[in-house]
Amino acid sequence: MSLQLSKRRECGGIWVVDVDLGRSPTAEELTTLAQRYGGRCRRFQQLVWLDLPSGRITASLRLSRLTIRLRDKTLEAAIIAELQQLVERSVPADAVDL
Repeated sequence: MSLQLSKRRECGGIWVVDVDLGRSPTAEELTTLAQRYGGRCRRFQQLVWLDLPSGRITASLRLSRLTIRLRDKTLEAAIIAELQQLVERSVPADAVDL
């Protein structure tokens, strides 16, 4: 299983990346991701904000989509690669795409 990425432009000319994980992330996964990159994780009910030094990632514990708003494209690529590994680890070895 792989991530689905889409870029879109928001007001003010800021480009964001929407990442579809194919499943909902867990609070632990998001907290670990934030800490690994020097940020912190805030939560209000099912909504989660990962405040990082170069921007923010928003997510929901009920939806499979995350939105990445970072000024550092190198960091953005590293986080996307880590999310890809996370998705690959969560798929059972005997799972088959039909």
